[in-house]
Amino acid sequence: MAQAAPVVSSTTPPPPIPAAAQPVPATPPTGAQQQRPPNGTAVPSAATGAPTASTLAPKPLRAEEQIAQLADQLAHAKTPEEAHRLEGMLETLRAANLTPTTHLLLRRAEKDVANNKPDNAVDAMADALALQPDKAILWRSSAQMRLVAGDLNGAVKDLGSALQRDPKDSQSWSLLATVEEHRNDGPAALKAWQKVLELNPMADKNHKRLDALHIKAFGQPT
Repeated sequence: MAQAAPVVSSTTPPPPIPAAAQPVPATPPTGAQQQRPPNGTAVPSAATGAPTASTLAPKPLRAEEQIAQLADQLAHAKTPEEAHRLEGMLETLRAANLTPTTHLLLRRAEKDVANNKPDNAVDAMADALALQPDKAILWRSSAQMRLVAGDLNGAVKDLGSALQRDPKDSQSWSLLATVEEHRNDGPAALKAWQKVLELNPMADKNHKRLDALHIKAFGQPT
């Protein structure tokens, strides 16, 4: 007759396991032994279970951050060609989130200007700004239409709104210099153009316009 197995009390500690029988902790794989999961998935750290820094994908930059980086590169451009390329990239980013309706109104305004209907262009830009008033590029475009329509004070006001939202837009500063020149405010035009050169030194590499605006502001040097 088989004897019943002894019952171990829950309060009695289990007998110690001989050293030779104790499980040996597994050695974590190293180097080529590590397996990388597909699609760049982060590999947990052996010590903490957290993804390792080398496998984390970089977080994509927001449009505003990309604009800031490109604007900084533009300020250090070494050639007119490099500056032109960077300006094109900046314009693409600034217009990236315009809605289809806003694009349609912008094209309508440009067509109105081409057809010598600047007042209609100003109205079209007002409708575009009612839809997306946070877009600095639309305020700049509105200022362009107002300049053609002869509304110089309105153009200055629109450019103020544009630069408040995008102070590193060299094209807005350039347009402001032109508007102030039409208003016969030489010092204001010169100040705006100096800001252009801070943001894009290749805009006037030989300082021809800078010198001309300086003469308009302060007269011929004696």
